[in-house]
Amino acid sequence: MSANTLTKFSLVHLAVTAAITACMLVTPVNAADEHAHELEHQHQAERHDEHSHDKHEDEHGHDKHEDEHGHKDEHDDDHGHKDEHGHDEHGHDEHEEGKVHISPEQMQRSGIATQIAQAGDIKQTVTVYGRTVLPEAASSQVKARFAGLITQMKVNVGDRVKAGQVIAEVESNSSLKRYSIKAPISGMVVERNANAGEMANDNVLLSIIDDSRLWAEYQIFPAQMRSVAVGQQLLVTGTQQQADSKLEYLLNAPQGQLYQLARAPLDNTNGQWSLGSLVSGYVTLSKQAVGLMIDNLALQEMEGQQVVFVRNAEGFEKRVVELGLRDSQMTEVLSGLIAGEEYAVQKSFLLKADLEKSSAGHVH
Repeated sequence: MSANTLTKFSLVHLAVTAAITACMLVTPVNAADEHAHELEHQHQAERHDEHSHDKHEDEHGHDKHEDEHGHKDEHDDDHGHKDEHGHDEHGHDEHEEGKVHISPEQMQRSGIATQIAQAGDIKQTVTVYGRTVLPEAASSQVKARFAGLITQMKVNVGDRVKAGQVIAEVESNSSLKRYSIKAPISGMVVERNANAGEMANDNVLLSIIDDSRLWAEYQIFPAQMRSVAVGQQLLVTGTQQQADSKLEYLLNAPQGQLYQLARAPLDNTNGQWSLGSLVSGYVTLSKQAVGLMIDNLALQEMEGQQVVFVRNAEGFEKRVVELGLRDSQMTEVLSGLIAGEEYAVQKSFLLKADLEKSSAGHVH
């Protein structure tokens, strides 16, 4: 091989070697570029994901105090409560501290009644028990004056009659003439024992009672006899009614009983007292004038304090009161109320219950 040929071969060999070396150097650079591009792309994706996550959290209220439903991370949460109109989630009116909002119409439907605070007498009383009875002159057993044939009966049981009203007709056996039988008293027919076509002899045809006036008759036992006397005032109470009266009679009990019978009249013109019903009596032994008193039904206990509910423009407000003397019906008020204020009496416990319910609803 000539020197010229060897020289050419060496040059080719060097060119090939240089080319291979160049390829080996270029390839890692390109790979590094591609790897760097991939890292940059991945970093951008991660930043995009983080941005999307933050946005998602903002939309669902994780990083804010107010979410898409408008709730705030404060005390007005999903338990509570007041909206801009002062109503809670159940639609109840907001209760101010110690106040109950109620309209006159709601009061009437609930049976809440009021009285005016004023001066009066606190009474020392003794309690007696008995029942209502009919005055002896207030009943009549109607018979025929002359024996004969009953031709007509004009009234029935339950009818009310007036004294002098014709209630039956009889044809006399002796004269064969017809005559009328008239009601001897005003009152109610409670018995009818005869009919037309029957004979009237000495038998009772009708029974009439006048229950427009009754006696409240009480048993007075030996321990009470020294305290109870004719002329004393008393309060007669029944199941749902009461009336002022005074003792008119003290009678010995029948058949040698050790107690006495005290009687006080009851006006029953409106029929509010039933004959034979049980009654209590509060006999006044003494009384003391006080500057201000209220009905016992008005008093309610809340948190260990005696309170009453005083009327205001929007309903009632709770008022703590200091009390003094007390009897079976009334209590003296030393402070917390002034004369002339209107307060709840009947059904005042409904106001207490409403206020307690409202207070419990605001406890978290």
